[in-house]
Amino acid sequence: MCSLTYHLFLRYWALALPTYAMVTTVTMFFFYIGLNFMATPPPTSLNSIYDENSKDPVCFDPALEEDDRPIEPYSDIGIDQINELMFKEWK
Repeated sequence: MCSLTYHLFLRYWALALPTYAMVTTVTMFFFYIGLNFMATPPPTSLNSIYDENSKDPVCFDPALEEDDRPIEPYSDIGIDQINELMFKEWK
């Protein structure tokens, strides 16, 4: 009788411990992902674009040194120029 109880006890834990470990690992993984989502600002937040080191591109001052100048504003290239560059026949 003692060996039967011991055998059933081992069979239970042989299945229960790995299952418990996997469920705990998956729960910790999702908890970690959730904490990262809570710690970061949403994608639409301006805090993810501007911080104390970013500069306003609107205020362009030519008196600034070369390294301190912000990047110049860009404009779209016309579709006719893109077509000419990409599809022009080279002769």
